[in-house]
Order: sequence, then structure tokens, then C-alpha cells
Amino acid sequence: MYSRPAPSPLSPASPNLYYSMLPEPTGETPVDPEDRDYLSYNWGYLPWSPWIPFSAGKPAFQEIPHEPGVYRIKPVGRDCLMYVGETGRSLYLRLHDLRIELRNCNQMPWSDPHAEAPALWAWQDAAGFKDPKEHSDPGLEENLQDSVTPGDVSEPQEDEGPVRALRFECSAAPLDASAGGRKGMEHFLLSRYRLERDESTLCNFGRFHPRYRKSTTRKEGRRGGRLADSQKDNPAGWPGITPLDVTGKPGDSDWMGLEWTDNLALSAENIAGVAPGAGLYLLSDAVSREIVYIGQSADIGKRLLGHSRKPSDDRSLAFSYQIIGQSVLPHNLKEMETDLIGNFFENFRKAPEFQFPGGR
Repeated sequence: MYSRPAPSPLSPASPNLYYSMLPEPTGETPVDPEDRDYLSYNWGYLPWSPWIPFSAGKPAFQEIPHEPGVYRIKPVGRDCLMYVGETGRSLYLRLHDLRIELRNCNQMPWSDPHAEAPALWAWQDAAGFKDPKEHSDPGLEENLQDSVTPGDVSEPQEDEGPVRALRFECSAAPLDASAGGRKGMEHFLLSRYRLERDESTLCNFGRFHPRYRKSTTRKEGRRGGRLADSQKDNPAGWPGITPLDVTGKPGDSDWMGLEWTDNLALSAENIAGVAPGAGLYLLSDAVSREIVYIGQSADIGKRLLGHSRKPSDDRSLAFSYQIIGQSVLPHNLKEMETDLIGNFFENFRKAPEFQFPGGR
């Protein structure tokens, strides 16, 4: 049994927890990107662009690459990352569309097409990323409007209120790879950040500000916003779990400091013996023993049974698993899953074969 305790979703978050989740502003002296690997211009051996504020005009924002790749977002003047993502479209257009989504200061964006937009908006709204001088600059709205090239993006459907002084900045790196390659790199970078900083980005893994509820998709139509004082914290804002220990190799019984069960054929009979609880699991080729999928679930047995019913191109699969606890926060499971995928990618420079099917 994995011994490191996971935060319980049945226990309330400590008072004022969310105030300590962001580092304090660095003051007049900007953060030197070379002082932190995750802020540097060669992080993960990729050619990252300069850090460009979301409020920058078109000439500066054009420094964001126009190819597919990976990107990172941080608050201006603070030593942390908010989000790491990937896209199969132009990085410039992806990030430009995102900053337009964040302009509306009165309503939280929908969770599509930009999954990270609601979480970034919530932190922006709550944590005061506004710079009073910038917010009062009458040229800011014109600056943002000038950055829109006709045909690049659609303007927001709702224009309710003044343009928010955007206090995020971004950096991006082109990556000539398949969708699986980009997603594998994304997980590698997230796992590296967790190791380098001993915590997770605040807007990946389904994490959210504790005092906000998330918008659904446009089709579902439920807009998110700040919780009332009488409402309990959003569990998605509770603490992340510490990074897994980098030990062993993928497939070892002690890989990443866990205690993996022996491999068994992926059959209903074998799955019936799986211990109850939430945790992590591995699917492997029964002949080569190569890991083809890394997963997590609040109910390992149920998830494995689902896998056993899916066609696998006449390949025989085996499974191994690790129970973490009877009740584990969803974002904690995703953090550990990412640690595993990131380490697999670091070892083999690819994601497991079945990890990211399809997509651009």
C-alpha cells in the first residue's frame, strides 16, 4: 500500500490556504528567467520565446511562434507558473484567443474552447493581478484592439464592462511532433515543474481557486463565479500532492516509489480480485511487457473492467495497479498520473502507445 497520505476530500481546507498558494510579488525587480529552470528560455531543451505580457500590443505579441507547440503562463512579477499547455494550431492564435477570453471582467469564461480560461480568470479576479497604473491607462483598450488581426479571432460575444488589465504573461515553444508527442511533452514539463518547485501549477489537473466555482461548457450553459461567503471552499482548490519519488524505471515493481502489483492478464476474472479504492494503474503488452497506457481512477476495478471490454487489435494486455486510498481528490490522482507519464516520456522520449489516441 502506498504510504504517502493524500489530502482527504472530507476534510476542510485550512483557513486562508489560498492566500499562500501564490508567491508574493517580487517588487520592482523583475524575476530573472535564468534563475528558475521552469522560467528559462531552454526549459526542457526547447527554444522558448521571450515572456510576453497578455496586455502587449501586436508587434510584441507577434514574437509568439505561429507553429504548433507548447506554452506556459505565469503571473507578471511572480515566481511561479499558472498553466502549461499544448496546441496543434498556431501558438500565437491560441494565446491571442485566450487573452481575448480573459478581457471580460464581469463574467467568467466558459470552459470551452480554452479549458484553462475559467481558472485563470478566477485567480485574476480574486488575487488582484491588476496593476493600478496599467488599469488606468486609457491606451490599454486600444492596445489590445490593435493586436487583433481580422480573421484571427472572433470578438467576445458579450461585451459587459471595461477591458481588464491583464496581468499574465506567456512564453511558447514550437514543437514539430504528433498530437501524442506534444501531449507527452506537456506532461513531461508539468512533471518537471512539480519536481523543480515541489508543487503543481495552479490551473492544470482540474485545479481551481478555492473560492470560485467553474463555468461549464457553452452548451451546458452554467456560468461560474465567486462563491458566497456561506458556501464551502471548492475542493478543486485544496492542496496538491507532493511529487512522486523518481526511482526505478517504467515497469519496475517500485517505479516512482510506488508498490505495483504483479502483472495479470486483463480479464474480468483477474479484475474481480482488485482491491477497492482509488489509485493508479498500468496497462502493458502481455508479450513485450511494454507499458501502453498509464491511468488513474477513483475506482480502479471499475475502470479496468471498462478497459477489458474495449477492443485492443487482438493484442493481449496485462495490468498492474497501486491503490492510493479509499477517497482521493481528483486533482491529486491527475498529478500522480502526470508524474508517471512525464517520467515515461523522459525515459523513452514518447508517450505510451495508447495514451493519446487521435487529435491534431
